[in-house]
Amino acid sequence: MNNTRLADTPARRCTAVTGPLMAVMVLLFAVNSSNSADRHATAMSRILKLVDKGAVVLCDEQGKPLISHNPDKLLVPASIVKIVTAQGALDVLGEDYRFKTEFFVDSGNTLSIKGWGDPYLISEEIDTIAKRLRAKGLANIRELQLDRSAFVPAITIPGVSKTLNPYDAINGALAVNFNTINVRRDARGTVYSGEPATPLTPLARTKAAAISPGAGGRINLTRDESECLQYAGELFGALLCTTDVAIRVGEINPRKNRRWRLIHTHENTRDLSVVVKGLMKYSNNFIANQLFLTVGATKLGYPATLEKGVKFYREYMTNELGLTPGKVTLVEGSGISRENRINATTMIKVLEKFNERAELLPAKGTALVKSGTLNGVYNYAGYIKTSKGLRPFVIMLNQPQNTRDSILKLLTEYGET
Repeated sequence: MNNTRLADTPARRCTAVTGPLMAVMVLLFAVNSSNSADRHATAMSRILKLVDKGAVVLCDEQGKPLISHNPDKLLVPASIVKIVTAQGALDVLGEDYRFKTEFFVDSGNTLSIKGWGDPYLISEEIDTIAKRLRAKGLANIRELQLDRSAFVPAITIPGVSKTLNPYDAINGALAVNFNTINVRRDARGTVYSGEPATPLTPLARTKAAAISPGAGGRINLTRDESECLQYAGELFGALLCTTDVAIRVGEINPRKNRRWRLIHTHENTRDLSVVVKGLMKYSNNFIANQLFLTVGATKLGYPATLEKGVKFYREYMTNELGLTPGKVTLVEGSGISRENRINATTMIKVLEKFNERAELLPAKGTALVKSGTLNGVYNYAGYIKTSKGLRPFVIMLNQPQNTRDSILKLLTEYGET
């Protein structure tokens, strides 16, 4: 009897107190739900006024959609596709991966340089290489031989035009300074290097002669792969303090030709995470497609081809992201091609996978954002920082009006509450 009373009493007390509290809680939940629905309706109404042809998606930290408009509509992604390219490269190669360049000599003091697609083979790296080669006793180079065999010749990236814009630089196994030159001409027409670490080579002087006096900047070196290789040879020669050296292009095979001896393998001072961070900051198309080609060759065998890159990423997006084949079209890795098609749902899946590397994206206010821009294409993809964590979002606008900043502001206001 006493045990029953002791057990019953708290229950009766709890019932007496819980009844009114439960009613209050139900009322508060209803009010909050009503307020939440009103906020959602208001946010959607304001967003839809800014979207003519496009898609907008914002998810919470668990991937639940908070805002969703046309999530499955296929659109031109432009440079937000670089997140896809970077994620595939990081998964296949690893964050610590460093691009290499190999150096061989023969008994006649011919130096052969074999490129493996290093996108950051810039003047500072070449200067470091030159110092190490000299320290190993290399001197009096009779000839430079440039080995481009890791990539097939004359790779044509869809969407790349024949202009002097840096974003139209061509890709290859052995390319220096992003296949661009940075030059200036003063009012008298005198040409100067735009970079302290980069000497003016004969080919760079010739190309700079076309720049108007008083102008300058970084320009695409050429649309001719042979000139890109010529420039690479000239720059290596200049930094090795070897002038008037003969430069030729050819493939060597140390296993078949015993004359050649590997004397140095240079690993770039930047690991892949640093390369990706630079890629996201500067949105460099050349770097993106060097990664795209390298990953394809790593998985499917050298030499690198565009077809291998496309094949790998198509399978990667199907197998790793669970996408239905044919729902995404990816013809290159930078976003320069208008043939690329992707939807917001896919980009959200990529962002969920990229989440641990979110800080590699540039900051924009309280968001981490990769932009994608072509004529009539204005996209953002990234994360909104909140007290609860990172909320992935995608804004894809294939329309004349660029309203992505206004939409991002609305998503930020909605996502932070």
